[in-house]
Amino acid sequence: MINAGFRFDAQYQDRGGLDGGATYTRLNYKGGIAALDQAAEFLSGRINFMPDALPGSLTLRLDGHQINNNDTTNESDDVQVVAPQLSFLNHRKTFYLDLGYAFSSYAKSRIGNGALIVQQWTPTLGLGFNHQADWLQLRLYDAHASNVGRALRGHTDALEIKLTHYFSARSAWLPRSVTIGALVGDRMYAVDPDTQIVYNLADEQSGGAFLAAQWQLSRRFDLTLSGGSDRYQAQDTVRGGQYGYTGTYGYLGLTADW
Repeated sequence: MINAGFRFDAQYQDRGGLDGGATYTRLNYKGGIAALDQAAEFLSGRINFMPDALPGSLTLRLDGHQINNNDTTNESDDVQVVAPQLSFLNHRKTFYLDLGYAFSSYAKSRIGNGALIVQQWTPTLGLGFNHQADWLQLRLYDAHASNVGRALRGHTDALEIKLTHYFSARSAWLPRSVTIGALVGDRMYAVDPDTQIVYNLADEQSGGAFLAAQWQLSRRFDLTLSGGSDRYQAQDTVRGGQYGYTGTYGYLGLTADW
């Protein structure tokens, strides 16, 4: 797999911001299957509110995604997603709560499987503890697909668990933070509000785990290193039925702030 892209994030004081980006991905398959070339773009806007009646701030966010590729079946091509989210964070930054929704529209299949609409709810709870050195996040992915004949299942539920530890000591070799995470349950056609990635391929994720670390190289540059493994279920279009496989990945990223 080859992946390249860019991302920007502009913040106006504490009132709101705008971010977006674009990525190009090339997936190389085995068994004589043609490579998949995909372009994805997203744009996200947010507005912050600080009502006197609440002990914290509210954020209203709206994300939009567009995905196009050369899938000859058209089942993962021409994807549009609209994803609003309302979140709350207390002043001490020890309690976080949000409710997200995503409406995903997939184009009509060229192999007779019709069109597809996926509606996803993502309620999230975040808790800070150990003098804010640790952060626990729990997110439920509840997705409903309109076309059971095209999706593996009409309804999937998964719980994503993330635990992040922030190191107070400063060292060139010690990371600023380390995150471990796991996914329990089944997730399909997911829209991730943290990474702002749309999983538009038709395979169903049935669990996984990952580990990530972030280093602050300077006041302007951050380095991220992560890796993980996920289990999937896929439809066998040749022999019928389903089969399982495991996907393992690694990621190295450099972020600049100015």
